[in-house]
Parts: sequence; C-alpha cells; structure tokens
Amino acid sequence: MGWCTDDSTTFLKGLGYNVVRHPREGIRPLDLIGRQSGAVDHLGPLNLLITQPPGPLPQIGMDAEGAKIQGQASSKLDFSVGVDVLGAVIGAFGGNLGAAVGFTNARKMQFVFENVRSDFVLPLEVGNYLRDGAVDAGNLVLRQYVMGNGSLFLITRIVKSKKFTVVFERSNNVAASVNVPVIQNVAGGSVKIEADSQRSHVISFEGDRELTFGFKCFEVGVVNGELSLIAGKEGAVALSAAPEPEKVPPVILREDALIDF
Repeated sequence: MGWCTDDSTTFLKGLGYNVVRHPREGIRPLDLIGRQSGAVDHLGPLNLLITQPPGPLPQIGMDAEGAKIQGQASSKLDFSVGVDVLGAVIGAFGGNLGAAVGFTNARKMQFVFENVRSDFVLPLEVGNYLRDGAVDAGNLVLRQYVMGNGSLFLITRIVKSKKFTVVFERSNNVAASVNVPVIQNVAGGSVKIEADSQRSHVISFEGDRELTFGFKCFEVGVVNGELSLIAGKEGAVALSAAPEPEKVPPVILREDALIDF
C-alpha cells in the first residue's frame, strides 16, 4: 500500500501528473512506459527505439522550480498507510525504517512536498526527434506496445524532491509525540531527520538524492507511417499537427493517477 487517493493525488492529477505510489530515483524525462493488460511498466530510455538517431536527444531542462506543487500537503492518512509511504521514502534515501513503529503515538500522518524541482523536455522537440529518426522495427517494445495490444508512453516531465516533511497527529490538530533519536537510529545516517523548531510533531526527512513522486507523459504511436507523440484517442494525430499542441493535456495512466513500477 502507498499513497491513497487523497488531496495531493487529486491536486497533482489536476495538473496532469501521474503519482508515483512509492517515490524513488531513476524515473526521468525521455523514459518509456508500457501499459498492457492493466499493468504499467517502466521500460527504459527513448533511444532504445531508435537505430539511426537524427541528432542528439532532445535537451532535458533540469531543476526548474515546482512552484505550483511546493508546500502542497496530502490528506491526513491513517498511520498504517502513512508509515508505509515513509518507509518507502527512507528506503529510497538509502535508510531502513523496517518494522519500527514505536517512535510515535500518532494515528494520523500528513505529507508536505518541500524543495520541489522539475526536470522536463519539450513534447514538440520529442515529436520531431521521433519523426526524423530511424526506428528499430524489430524492437520488442515497439512490437508489444505500439504495434501489439498495449500502449506506449513517453515521460516529458517529472517532479522530484530530496526532502519530505511529515506532520504526526494523534487526531485532527492534536500533536503526537515523536522520538526523533529513535527514528534516526533505525533509519541510519544516510537520512537527515529534524524536528521543526516550533512544532516538535512536524518532522523533515532529507536524503542526498532526489526522489521522483510524479510525472507527465504522452502516448507514442504511429501516424501516417511515422512514430510520433500523439494527441487524442479517436483519429489520433501527431502532437505537432494538433490544432493547439501546447494545450494538449498529458495522459493520466490510471483513473486514480497512482502508479507502481
């Protein structure tokens, strides 16, 4: 279990983001995602599909400020759900929360996104790259997800952070006690854990790596015999040929926007 469908999930979905159920490293713009028989898989980088690239890959813009997401908070999650998410975050930072739950008497946990950054590529540049490159027709990814029964998508933007803040509560607006030294001892030295100077039940967890917790993507398909980023389900057209390509919404892969890889 991970993020439930809560305020933050709904908010990110409204901005066109799929939500990574357990935030982690290794999800980047220009990565391919396959969906088949209800399963979603992280397949690898775009250049796996191209045998004769038309030039360098589209440039990835790095570390743009995630102003719309900065400071956004989840709903107040049941402790069993929240501690599962926290354990995944600490594990991705290189620590280990394990089965330790005696560090707090909290019944609710709320996550706040801090220090949010975004990496991105321009969808139209990706479309031009696909159009002008020679595709590996024998590639199993292409056969299964584009020419077969599945669907193929390309990530164009991610949101990431190396700091997550957690509010621990006994009940609504009633602060819980949190033993930070106990968490630090269990989690290990790779994770910096610190209580807010004014509110001891508000704890930040910071690592030395940035974890992706959301991404935008567009579908990859064949239009007029060319591999393209496509817009629309019925009568798909290449994104570059859409009437207003900059307004074409990215794809939400699941109705609840929550993705496990």
